[in-house]
Amino acid sequence: MQARLVNGSEDDQFPVTNGVKQGCVLAPTLFSLLFSAMLLSAFKDSDPGVQITHRTDGGVFNIHRLKAKTKVTKALIRELLYADDCAIVAHSEKDLQSLTDALSAATKHFGLTISIKKTEVMFQPAKGSSAPAPVIKIDGKALNTVDTFTYLGSKLSASNSLDKEISNRIAKASASYGRLNKKIWSNRGLKLETKCAVYRAVVLTALLYGCESWTVYSKHTKALDQFHQRCLRRIMNIRWYHRVSNTRVLDKAGMPSIDALLKSSQLRWSGHLVRMSDDRIPKQLFYSKLTEGQRGRGRPKLRYKDTLRQSLQKCNIDITCWEYMSTSRSEWRTAVRNGTKAYETKRKNDHETMRLTHKERAFTTVRSVTCPICSRLCASAFGLRSHMRVHGSC
Repeated sequence: MQARLVNGSEDDQFPVTNGVKQGCVLAPTLFSLLFSAMLLSAFKDSDPGVQITHRTDGGVFNIHRLKAKTKVTKALIRELLYADDCAIVAHSEKDLQSLTDALSAATKHFGLTISIKKTEVMFQPAKGSSAPAPVIKIDGKALNTVDTFTYLGSKLSASNSLDKEISNRIAKASASYGRLNKKIWSNRGLKLETKCAVYRAVVLTALLYGCESWTVYSKHTKALDQFHQRCLRRIMNIRWYHRVSNTRVLDKAGMPSIDALLKSSQLRWSGHLVRMSDDRIPKQLFYSKLTEGQRGRGRPKLRYKDTLRQSLQKCNIDITCWEYMSTSRSEWRTAVRNGTKAYETKRKNDHETMRLTHKERAFTTVRSVTCPICSRLCASAFGLRSHMRVHGSC
């Protein structure tokens, strides 16, 4: 780096040999400036990327609004940045290779190097496609192609499935739970409220990290809820033979179910997206669609907007005016809190009703099949045939 003193007149340049020290607050700021300048230099003449069309008025569930010719804005999504990480996206292997070459040339110009071992490529083919995996190279060295990629602590898969991310979240939460087994969960000197507070702060945060952007299926909710119930039962020392229902476990711990937590997080994040400025990439993606590709026949995979619609309906929030309501942070927070509370109450009532119905059905089974020999009442015809073996006949 070269510097120059300016005091009325410009002096000669001199080299700067002293850098910032480790932990200095200037280090991330200076690197962010350098990184941004490098990306501007790398992609200033590049057109490849992922094209989207977005429009922030007319409602997020109204897909037809994106067919307008005048009010729709096109945007190019090319690089995704976070701290010192950069992910570049493109539709084809040729476009991705050109972006990689431009980024590699820019890093050399700015005195940086790309680590070949830490750089990976993930290919997400269309459903039913048999296209081969792309081969992306940097300075003649091929990058490793993977099926899963960790970005911002979340696992992205080539199949766009959430299965591996759910397994990863459960594994990390289980590790956090296990590290506190002796100090917290098995400590009889701590109250149950203290243990549940630690569980909520340490384990639940690891379990539901990034859940605001998940497109959750019922199987994912079931897997998360099973882990949630297993941890709470171990904390409260409730065994299976105690015959305590899941709703009673949640009431005793003072915690909502996983389903309610997922819906609350998704609604809060959606309201935050609505309040963002229109130049933010998350809001553009929320109100957009891809310019290329189409959904196949049959029942396609769920989209984030599909699960958002379900959450709004189950929490008794009007779909037509929820965006206007979310512009006020306090009003939207109250609506989400009351909606998830009402949903949780209804879910518990339905669960208890189903449980009581099942118990009544078990105890009021019609035992009208009578043994003709000993007049014993059997629960069914099959039971009578089994009983008749005692008398040596069938």
